[in-house]
Amino acid sequence: MIVLQTTWNWLIVVYLFLGGLSAGAYCTAAILHLFAKGRFAATIKIGAWAATITLAVGLLALIADLENPLRAFLLWQSFSNLSSWMAIGAWLICVAFIVFLLTSLLLTEWSARLLGSVRFLERSRAAALKVLSVLGIALALGVALYTGILLQAAPGIPLWGSWLLPVLFTFSALDTGVAAVLIILLLFDKDSRRGQLGVSLERVTIVLILLEGAALAAFFLTLLQGGRSEVLAASIILEGQLSWAFWLLLVCVGLAIPLLIAVIQQFMKGRHNRVLPLSGAFALLIGGFTLRYVIVAAGIHAALTHPVAEQAMHGFYFFVT
Repeated sequence: MIVLQTTWNWLIVVYLFLGGLSAGAYCTAAILHLFAKGRFAATIKIGAWAATITLAVGLLALIADLENPLRAFLLWQSFSNLSSWMAIGAWLICVAFIVFLLTSLLLTEWSARLLGSVRFLERSRAAALKVLSVLGIALALGVALYTGILLQAAPGIPLWGSWLLPVLFTFSALDTGVAAVLIILLLFDKDSRRGQLGVSLERVTIVLILLEGAALAAFFLTLLQGGRSEVLAASIILEGQLSWAFWLLLVCVGLAIPLLIAVIQQFMKGRHNRVLPLSGAFALLIGGFTLRYVIVAAGIHAALTHPVAEQAMHGFYFFVT
C-alpha cells in the first residue's frame, strides 16, 4: 500500500480551504456591494467579515504548521525575495487582509464612525468602499489562484505540477465563497428580495460547479496521459486509498448534490424554505474541503526507481520466494 503524503498535514488543508473560501466570499460580497444598490446590507457586511476572519484563521493554521511558529514574526525578512512564490504569496495575503479588514470596518456602522475621525474617510466613505471593493476583488482572485500555485511550485510532486491545479482551486474557491454568502443571506438577511437573490446565487453556483467539474476532469485526464508517477498519483485518488473521499464526499456530496439543488431552485424561483438551499451550500463547503484534502494527501514524490528496474526487482522477488 502506498504511503500518503504527510509532510503537509491537515493544517495546510485548513489553510488552503479557508484561504479559498475567504477569497470567494469577499468577491461575492464586494460584487453585491457594487451592484445591489443599497440592498442586502446585512449579507454584504457579514460576508465581508466572514472573508476577513476566515483568511485570518487560515493564516493562523499556516503559522501553527511551522516547526517553530515564532519564526512567522521573521517572515517580513523574506518579503524582498520576489523570485519566491512564498514571498509573493506573503505580500498578496498581507495586502488582501488589510483591504478585507478595511472594507469590513467601513461597512460596519460603529467602526465606520470611529474611522470617520479620519477626514478623508468621513467625506468619502462610499467612494472608499467602491475602491476597496474593486481592489479587494482583484486581490481575492489572486489569493484564490495562489492557493493552487503554492502547491504547484513544490518540486518533485507530479500531482501538483499541472497548471490546471490553480485553475481548479480558483473555481472551487469561488463556489465555496458563493455558498458561504448564500448561507449568510438565508440565515441573517431580512431583505424582502432575499429569495430572488438566493435564486441568482444558485444560478452562479451552477456555472461555477460546471466549471469546477470540467477543470477537475481535465486535471485527471492530463495526469492519466502523463508518465508513470502522474498515473500513480491519480490512481491513489481515483481508485486507491482516497477514492471513497473523492467519489463520495467530493463528486457526489460536493458537486452533484449542490448542482441538483441549484437546478431545482431555478424552477422554484425562491418559493421554498431554507432547508434545501442551505443543504446545498453546506454540501459545497464539504466538497471544497475534501478537494484540498485529497490533493494534499496524494501529493507523493515522483518514483525514483526506473520502471524496468522495478519490474526486474519484482521478478527477482517472485523467483526467490
